[in-house]
Amino acid sequence: MEYVLAVYRSRNVAIKAYNYLASRGATCALVSTPRAANVGCGLSVKLSRGDFERERSVLADGESFVGFYLFKSTYRGGTLTRM
Repeated sequence: MEYVLAVYRSRNVAIKAYNYLASRGATCALVSTPRAANVGCGLSVKLSRGDFERERSVLADGESFVGFYLFKSTYRGGTLTRM
């Protein structure tokens, strides 16, 4: 299982990004930012790889945008890599 996290420094911006994606029909969720990211406000937007490719430039325009992280499930839980 793979998914992308869009990480922001502001909870408000993360919520706005989520609402924008949801209004466009993207499969997304607001989730707690993993500690491995070591940044952010505590909220991130989780989305599929397909939705990420389609919405990438819009998500990166957020004023407090930190970066995109790819999460890959492994037998030990998962790995988080900055994109």
